[in-house]
Amino acid sequence: MLSQLRLRLPDQESAPDALLRSLLQDAAALICALTWRDAVPAGLENAMLRMAVIFFNRMGMEGESEHTEGDVRRAAADLPEALRREIFSFRLART
Repeated sequence: MLSQLRLRLPDQESAPDALLRSLLQDAAALICALTWRDAVPAGLENAMLRMAVIFFNRMGMEGESEHTEGDVRRAAADLPEALRREIFSFRLART
């Protein structure tokens, strides 16, 4: 999975493996929390990779939902809606 993540970050060949593993672990933890599961289902491994890429690209924006520098404005939602729907489709029922 680490090599697949590295492929999705083509300009970051030198990113430390420990950082990428940590991002994958964060993505897995969030998926487990959102689906009420103990492990990431095989059907959500691709979503986990996409989340890790999002986390990587948002590094330095912790706590911000919007950032402006000069004429450049960056805004970030918690999770893209399509990804959220994909993850929630794996949610376990609770009573």
